[in-house]
Amino acid sequence: MSLQTPHTSSGEFNRLAEVAGAQAALRDLCKPFLRHEFSPECVVVHPDGIPAPEDHLLVHHDHMTVVLQNHHRAPVSVHVIEEHVQGDYYTRMIKLTPAGSDKVVECGIVRLDLSFISPRVRDEILARKLPLGAILIKHEVHRRIKPRYFLHFPAGGQVLGLFGDGYREPAYGRIGTIFCDGEPAIELLEIVTNTNAGDRKQETGNKS
Repeated sequence: MSLQTPHTSSGEFNRLAEVAGAQAALRDLCKPFLRHEFSPECVVVHPDGIPAPEDHLLVHHDHMTVVLQNHHRAPVSVHVIEEHVQGDYYTRMIKLTPAGSDKVVECGIVRLDLSFISPRVRDEILARKLPLGAILIKHEVHRRIKPRYFLHFPAGGQVLGLFGDGYREPAYGRIGTIFCDGEPAIELLEIVTNTNAGDRKQETGNKS
């Protein structure tokens, strides 16, 4: 899947708080990237049912950027696969890799309401040079991270398939909202992959 420049998308979407259920929320987040019939295969799991180390990586109220950097003992880089702009909304599909490695440790979808983001922060996000969490921390944006659903995705399912054809193992993820200065500015899907901190090789997904 090649990197694309932003373009305007058609269709509407809803805030996660307005959507009934995890599958509906997942479908709404994935909508700009769908090319075919889409079945959001996933199972909602209780946090206590998530195995280690995925539980450590997902069950918290911190930025995934920070948690992944600590786990993999390296800064992480963001790779934007595809992005869309619709009015004030900017949605992108991303992968994160540790510095010095092409191993994908997170894939996800981020939807931002740019009307809640200051111009300086917005411009840095659109520059695509740093992960979102690193930018919010850098600019000292007052934020609150609220996970809504924890999910298990089957190997070979359509959700993992959105990020490429190399995802041959089941994965865990979460859907949540980041409130910036009290506003629901960011909604996101985060899926952790290659969770073995000692493995520096590429195991999953395609290069960006």
